[in-house]
Amino acid sequence: MKQEPKISVCIPVFNSERQLKRCLDSVISQDFPDFEIVIVNDGSTGTDEKGLVCRKIVKQAEKDCKRKRKEKGQNAVPFNYTEHRSNLGLLEARRTAIENARSEYICILDSDDILLPCALTFFWDVAFKTNADIVQAHTDIYCEDTDSSSVERIKEINTKYNNVFEGELTGSAVFDSFLINQSHIGLLWAKLIRREVYLAALSHIPFTHCVMSEDMLQYFFIAYEAKKYVGIKNTLYRYTADTGISSNMIISDLARWEKICTTANVFAIIFEAIKEYPEGTFSLEQMEALRLQSRSYLVNNIQQMRKYVIPELQNQAHAMLCDYWGEDFVNRMEQALDKKAIICSF
Repeated sequence: MKQEPKISVCIPVFNSERQLKRCLDSVISQDFPDFEIVIVNDGSTGTDEKGLVCRKIVKQAEKDCKRKRKEKGQNAVPFNYTEHRSNLGLLEARRTAIENARSEYICILDSDDILLPCALTFFWDVAFKTNADIVQAHTDIYCEDTDSSSVERIKEINTKYNNVFEGELTGSAVFDSFLINQSHIGLLWAKLIRREVYLAALSHIPFTHCVMSEDMLQYFFIAYEAKKYVGIKNTLYRYTADTGISSNMIISDLARWEKICTTANVFAIIFEAIKEYPEGTFSLEQMEALRLQSRSYLVNNIQQMRKYVIPELQNQAHAMLCDYWGEDFVNRMEQALDKKAIICSF
């Protein structure tokens, strides 16, 4: 009987074809013997520098993988490729990938990032020895821009994304570490996650088109469902900065701004899902931490609007922000933000 792979590397793709080959090469070159690659084309219409679409890039990578691993005497790697007819958003692309996966553990990899050498081996060794539901590693930050502002931004990203609790957490301490203490970050990449825990988390999340802060949405439930977390010192993932829609760039169209506003959907879904749990499931401290997170995300949206939306669209952008977050909530956070700015100016 054919043995199922131990790890599924899940890669969603949407208009990132120019970086996809590099991403796939980093997976193909892993020394781990027993994994599969699960790719979900989320209605992508892009091409690489040779004009190849996603399907052809993957097909070529599969051929290269068979040849290279055969030359090294390594096991063949199964490829699982799925296409969405239209763009459903990153949340649904990842959901499709997790559902299609056949392994015990999931490794999320964004298509413009790479796995560093031996990443899967390190992840698996820790998961196998500790029986962890989540294994988190450190991240290397890569950016092509070398100007001073980019260097400063990379420093900020490096501090934020390398928030790893180095050690073991069990039971409710996993959830509290993420939500209350914020001693590890709720990103999905640079982690190995038990598939059954991931699926349990997704069962709480209805279908939604979400492209911003969807890591927060999924990891909220993953951390809640997980019984054991292990953070390690190893750097196993390379994140490519400033290539996505969340990059700090001038916003000159409302469609781009609306994607940012969908952050509000994340908290709407979480608060609605919590209503389905028995009363008292989440402690007062946990609920207050969640409300604090929602305020923090809204304040970040307000700051993005003020700094990056062009003047001609400010009024429309503000109205859209109110549509998503609620006018009263937006006004209260704006007043708090302005009051803080006034105090800091003295």
